Amino acid sequence: MTAASAPSAHWAILGGTFDPVHVGHLRIALQLRDAGFDKVLLMPNRIPPHRPSPQASSDQRLAMLQLATAGLDGIDVSDIELQRPECSYSAITLEVLRQEHPGVSFTWAMGTDAWFSFDRWHRCDDILRMANLLVISRPGDSQPLAPWQSQQWHKRRATLEELLASDHGSICQQTLPGLDISATGLRKALSKGDNVRFLTPDSVLEYLTQQQLYR
Repeated sequence: MTAASAPSAHWAILGGTFDPVHVGHLRIALQLRDAGFDKVLLMPNRIPPHRPSPQASSDQRLAMLQLATAGLDGIDVSDIELQRPECSYSAITLEVLRQEHPGVSFTWAMGTDAWFSFDRWHRCDDILRMANLLVISRPGDSQPLAPWQSQQWHKRRATLEELLASDHGSICQQTLPGLDISATGLRKALSKGDNVRFLTPDSVLEYLTQQQLYR
């Protein structure tokens, strides 16, 4: 683990398209907050480098996130990547965040799929020089580490407590109970006119109806 003095504040970043946001996203955000992070940023990307472009517009996805997180202490929405016209590269985002919030340390939270492709992320080494990584797996997840991941895991592995005291360069794996909900499945259900109540907050469901999204 990279040694560093304890940060004055430590924020977790949960990025994605949020196309649309659903209760699975919110559940993870709450679990991260309760794990000890001072703040959790839900960060929609404008142009995701590793997946198809979202169906909903940037403004619509931002509006849904703001509706979904209203009243949730410690959970904020960041539009920093929506403001940039180019691909939403995490390294560039972290450069801006560290400049805007001196004294705050950042941990980028990701699922196991993202972790196994992390060595192909833009400037992945720079990301680890600016932030920690928290790899979120679900119970029963099992996959052998690729060579790059194995090397980084051996060098940077940290407990959650160690990660929260680290400014950058630590990697922690946490198994969190998840909900079997995906944005893809939610969009398909909406396109068929299925009842999706309780899969996303009522305020978001009302917005989806008003905007006729994914219909």
